[in-house]
Amino acid sequence: MITGATALYGVIGNPVAHSRSPEMHNRAFARLGIDAAYVALPVPPDGLDDALRGAHALGFRGLNVTVPHKQRALQLCITVDEVSEQVGAVNTLRRAAGGWEGFNTDALAARSLLEEAGVGRGTRALLLGAGGVARAAAWALLERGADLRVMARREEAAAELIHDVGVPHPGARPCIVGFGALAAEAGQAEVILNGTTVGLHGQDDRFADLAFRRGQLAVDFVYGQTSFMAAALEAGARLIRGEAILVRQGALAFTLWTGHAAPEAEMAAALAAPAGSSR
Repeated sequence: MITGATALYGVIGNPVAHSRSPEMHNRAFARLGIDAAYVALPVPPDGLDDALRGAHALGFRGLNVTVPHKQRALQLCITVDEVSEQVGAVNTLRRAAGGWEGFNTDALAARSLLEEAGVGRGTRALLLGAGGVARAAAWALLERGADLRVMARREEAAAELIHDVGVPHPGARPCIVGFGALAAEAGQAEVILNGTTVGLHGQDDRFADLAFRRGQLAVDFVYGQTSFMAAALEAGARLIRGEAILVRQGALAFTLWTGHAAPEAEMAAALAAPAGSSR
């Protein structure tokens, strides 16, 4: 039961109705007997400043931040951790007396999953996208020593990503590649990572013809059934699904908020159940 003593958490984004973070976190709270509730909060692109002030005034203890707010949210935090500074975006906010502390659990989650998948120094990686998620992915790849190539709809955004995220990795030499080279780059890449929103809004055909091969590693930050994952699965590529990233970053956020080790297996089970059935 939600009472006046219940601690409040949420995810802000646009769109956010599809989010399964509430199921995942509410299951974790229940598992550990924590009196807390987590909700999805739609916030339009121009409403972030007011939303963060309002959530703080209402007593929210923590927030996750998703598309399109991750880069702007960084600018509104009173402090940010070193990873967020290097990435240039935040996805987790923790309440402090004077405002919000910012963290990037996306980047840490991606790094740990890439490490588990064997990505290391010299691994040739093709990153699609240049937004907040792609920044986290680029940081994780460079931390693992990957040979990074970035392909984005806006070349200036890709250049900005490479400059910002490349600075903390002085030995790295990431580069931009154009969409015209997609087939050639995909053929040579050992890892292909989707850091775009393709698949989130129903715009799921931009990479429908992307060719994978057996043994490649395909990573998608978008969860659910996407053409990116379907093509990778059909080709026999190894997969890191968006669900795995969601759970790992969520577990890190849970610990930042509560001080408790997250029940990661329970959180994964919540996502494995049909939507709406796992609370």
